[in-house]
Amino acid sequence: METEGGRRPAAAGSPLERVVSGGMAALARVRSMGVGRWLRMEREALAQTIKVTGACAVGWWLAAYVLKVDLPVLVPIGVLLTVSATAYSTLVRGGQQILAVVVGVGAATALIWLIGANAATLAVLVVAGLVLTRLLNLPEQNVQIPITALLVFALGSTYGFARLADVLLGAGIGIAANLLVMPPRFVDKAGRELCGLCSELADLAEDMAEGLRGEWDREMAGEWLERARGLSQRLEDTEQAAEQAEESVRLSPRRRRYDRRLRQVAEAATCLDHACHQLRSIARGLTDLIAGARGLPGERGADLPEPLADQLSALSRVFRDFGMLQVGHGRREDMEDLCAALDDGERQQRRLASEFWQTRHAELRSLQGALLDGCARIRHEFDPDTGPHRAAFPRHE
Repeated sequence: METEGGRRPAAAGSPLERVVSGGMAALARVRSMGVGRWLRMEREALAQTIKVTGACAVGWWLAAYVLKVDLPVLVPIGVLLTVSATAYSTLVRGGQQILAVVVGVGAATALIWLIGANAATLAVLVVAGLVLTRLLNLPEQNVQIPITALLVFALGSTYGFARLADVLLGAGIGIAANLLVMPPRFVDKAGRELCGLCSELADLAEDMAEGLRGEWDREMAGEWLERARGLSQRLEDTEQAAEQAEESVRLSPRRRRYDRRLRQVAEAATCLDHACHQLRSIARGLTDLIAGARGLPGERGADLPEPLADQLSALSRVFRDFGMLQVGHGRREDMEDLCAALDDGERQQRRLASEFWQTRHAELRSLQGALLDGCARIRHEFDPDTGPHRAAFPRHE
């Protein structure tokens, strides 16, 4: 059986492949969850998009009609460059943008004054800008220093001061928008990330159940294992989402009100990590069985008892309900269905154990025991009463 710790690097793929796969994954989530639940998950992202759009429009209006600057579009560009994932990172990013422009304007003005405007000056400005970006520990994609220097080189030092004013205004509007107008609370986003991963795990468990009820083969088992491995890699995204959630409330004056929700998200990510590895282990066991590895009977042992498929169907419901409990405050209906699925899984476990007990093949019996144990471990992870992750469930007063 495959250990929990074994992970393979995920294949990045080309940019086009990532765009296509992302679009397909989004459509799959809408189909599996339904439009209503999907909109419920995405409402905060839509609100933040509207907020940033409004901040850009306000910035352009101030620049064009109040301050009457020559290039008012630079202000909304400054807003877009400043606004980041969280209010805290927006503040840091705004400071980085201002620092980069100040350094770029100063370096270009001084260099042009010393050696004039020529090809050598341009080359020195680009090299110096990229080196300063790295020395000042700015993000690699932040090339404001060389860009500003080149604009000053092309348009003159008077543009440099106009550029600085535009960036200051844009950064100020961006920071104010993210700090004062619906600051993004990525606690909910982390919950949505968990919900999406749970939905994909539920689909995998249900596909495995349907396959075991029919004529499954090595190719199908291999596909299940590859999907399980891919979802194991996705767990890293949920960990990053949990960290982002904690950062998003760092500047909030009411941070304590989010403490319980932050603990729930962190514990839910740990719970899902453990359960995902158990499902991956089950997929690995089925792959070994159908392939005849380690003395297993191969295709002769593919006719598994029906309670195993029923058990996987119950686990699919558990995954899906657990995911929906991470969105918002959760619904009692989802908790009740999760508990019912756990009870159903336990009944199927007893039926399965009695049928497996009749096996006399030593290697097959060992594998059957591992399959039983994997299913039991998944149910234990999601048990809201006696499981190890009770903090991962919302409290209903």
